[in-house]
Amino acid sequence: MEEPRVIPTTFWSSGELVRGNFVMPPGTGPFPGICKFHGLPGSPDQVHGIAWQLALAGFAVLTFDFRGFRRSEGFFSLSSEVEDARNAVTHLQESSLTTEGWVGVYGASFGGAVAVLAAAQDKRINAVCLRAPVYDTAAFVRSPIFSQGVEQLQLGQIHGMDDPQTRARILEQLVEESVQLNPFNEIDSIAPRPLFITTGDADKGIDIAGVRRFFEAAKDPKELVIVEGADHNLSDPAAYNATVEAVVSWFQVQRP
Repeated sequence: MEEPRVIPTTFWSSGELVRGNFVMPPGTGPFPGICKFHGLPGSPDQVHGIAWQLALAGFAVLTFDFRGFRRSEGFFSLSSEVEDARNAVTHLQESSLTTEGWVGVYGASFGGAVAVLAAAQDKRINAVCLRAPVYDTAAFVRSPIFSQGVEQLQLGQIHGMDDPQTRARILEQLVEESVQLNPFNEIDSIAPRPLFITTGDADKGIDIAGVRRFFEAAKDPKELVIVEGADHNLSDPAAYNATVEAVVSWFQVQRP
């Protein structure tokens, strides 16, 4: 089987450069497009995994580092990620690689929160898929998973986290914005566009009970899939495969 093509790309967001890639299906396009939103901090490899599998299924996937992460310019904030998401949709739509009139978004973990917040504002988004989403940002920034993860955020993946003053400013802004920009308050705005949520029963960071409440707050059409044995990072191969299959199958039903 011919493998996907990876095409480096950039776009501007509030005057700062965002770097990413189009992960393209084999063959001749254009193809239906999906924007992929990474977590906090997310993997440095945004090409393989779910983006690769979606490309094999016939989707053009735009992956990128949000501003303040890795190769992109600027500093991280929740509001800047929502703005980056909107600009990513524009970049996807303006590309000759994608078909007109349909955009899907996929967000994992913190990227799931961004996907909901972006879709609530941006009606160009036609389908929303979330994996183990941060469903309540205000609760998340007070949770053990966030406090434990702050140390990881200082490992060079987020700009400025090694400087105490910059780090304090970034975290203070995140706490403030987590109340103002909370996906739990926006999830009912996705309808009538289709919503898919998947999470795992072994996820210690994103609790199933909270995800169920999040799902119940959404309006139809919607679908929830709980994957047995799936932790937050999908470290179990069987759970990983089941999650990817569920996501890809759902997008194939939604494609134009």
